[in-house]
Amino acid sequence: MCEPTTIMAATMFATSAASQYQQYQVAGAKADQQDALYARNKGNSFKALAQEYGDIGARQSQEQAVSSENKEEIARNERAKRASAIVRAGESGISGNSVALGLGDISGAAARDRSTVTRNLEWTMGQLQRRKSSAKTGAVNRINSMQKGQAPSSTALGLGVLNSGASSYMQYESTKPKDPN
Repeated sequence: MCEPTTIMAATMFATSAASQYQQYQVAGAKADQQDALYARNKGNSFKALAQEYGDIGARQSQEQAVSSENKEEIARNERAKRASAIVRAGESGISGNSVALGLGDISGAAARDRSTVTRNLEWTMGQLQRRKSSAKTGAVNRINSMQKGQAPSSTALGLGVLNSGASSYMQYESTKPKDPN
């Protein structure tokens, strides 16, 4: 039969080791839960980024279409003005350099208008590209705002159990009866 101090030391060790293991399990569950939250946050951030990229891409396509339509309108107006100027000059009996200069002015104005439309499109497209870059940075920041779960250390568990064993042994040694010899 075991003496009471041995039973007490063994019980202390078993209780302490079980407590260490339970803490290890709880920490592992918390880490898994945090990993799941991180993964969901990451997925939502990428989904939001994809939607924002889609919206910006649609806006870029719309801006390009409007620019093309504006340039076509400018070209039609230029042709109409040139044709009208040629007809008026012919009806008036005017020819030569004055007609050529008038037609050149019409073409020059149309070229400036086309250049303005192109420049505005380039500025708008640059601005939209910067919005894409900002959206990506925002998504990365949202992802990084949440920590991944930190798994508990099995080495720390082992050392904790060893420490419990050593403490139980030291307690046993200090409470066991002294040999009078």
